Amino acid sequence: MNSRHARARLGLLAVTVLWGATFSLNQVALRSIGAVTLTFLRFTLAALFLVAVFGRRREFWRDLRRGEILGGVATGALLFGAYLTQTEGQRYVSASLAGFLTGLSVVLVPLLVLALHRRPSRLQFGAAMLALIGLYLLAGPGGSGHLLGIILVLACAFFFAVELVVAECLSAQVAVAGLTLVQMSTVALLAGIAALAPGGGGLLPLHASDEAWLTVIINGVGASALGFLAQTWSLRWLDSIEISILYSLEPVFAALVALVALHQRLSILGWVGGLVVVAAMLLVSTGSPRDNTSHSGPQESSP
Repeated sequence: MNSRHARARLGLLAVTVLWGATFSLNQVALRSIGAVTLTFLRFTLAALFLVAVFGRRREFWRDLRRGEILGGVATGALLFGAYLTQTEGQRYVSASLAGFLTGLSVVLVPLLVLALHRRPSRLQFGAAMLALIGLYLLAGPGGSGHLLGIILVLACAFFFAVELVVAECLSAQVAVAGLTLVQMSTVALLAGIAALAPGGGGLLPLHASDEAWLTVIINGVGASALGFLAQTWSLRWLDSIEISILYSLEPVFAALVALVALHQRLSILGWVGGLVVVAAMLLVSTGSPRDNTSHSGPQESSP
């Protein structure tokens, strides 16, 4: 494993820790901001942050090509679909069941890759199944929910899985910053339209708490802009299957943060599930990284 593979894994691990932490932050923020409005604000801030960082260079806009635009719109629409169905689905199912169903993307990714005529290794399939078992134990077998909620959260898992596989296919041919900017802008635009719809909550919260605005900043800059920049860059060195297994650590970190910040206890079964997910991550990390020699080229130096 070369240094780029190691940096990609460490970077995604840091992103997963941050995403896990935002579960607790979102719980607090949603007391004064609607879910769709929160999504609009975080991705709007993400897009503005990327413009501030990369858009000052004229070459950035000149080099924004069809691949970045079409790819960003496609993956952004998939991300919006994932966040919308997850939010709506959580109205009808328990938090534990929603967490488990969302985690099914860890199995959907290898199946999608197989459908694209690239055979995942036995180790990858084994690690994916191990992660799924860990997520089930972590979420708690006692979850319940209405059929509509189950369907919506399953759709969320599907959208997340497809987005990751599509992003993998694009990662070698596009500039990372350009794709991510279009992606964040697409989610913000679609969330804005949804927020303006009846019952959407509007674009700006009138009575948001200071904690809610802090959550918007952390979600927008860290979890969204930097998080998806890291994902797209890492897909040049790690495949979507390994990344999906790394992402299965998100509820583990969410549980740890909730334990410290919100004093929410985790059952013994949950601790066992967390350890199983960690074992799955360590297992897939022992495999040989995919050959990325074909990823070198003009886009290699582009942000």
